[in-house]
Amino acid sequence: MAVPHYAYLKMKMPGPKGLITVVDNYMKSLECAKAGSKLAESLVITEERRQLDRIVALAGEQPAVPVPLKQSPNKASFRPSKDTKKVALNPADPSSGQFVVVGTRLDGK
Repeated sequence: MAVPHYAYLKMKMPGPKGLITVVDNYMKSLECAKAGSKLAESLVITEERRQLDRIVALAGEQPAVPVPLKQSPNKASFRPSKDTKKVALNPADPSSGQFVVVGTRLDGK
């Protein structure tokens, strides 16, 4: 199994007569990293274009159908516990209007 170490630009692997160490220079490593990132970016762009073309083709085949909402958009799906109390964030100045709502059935831990 080969083990690369990017900080020191070394790769070590077992060989038939002991450990094999491959050393390289920083400039070559930087060139390879740039080329690799350009290749990866071009592959991602190609796949995104392919998916976008597929979506556009599907959208052209089917008429737009509105998706019904399960509940009205102004109602939140999260419901707080009924056993809560308001605690002032600044007990010295409760008139500041800054409160936090906490559950009263929480463990002491």
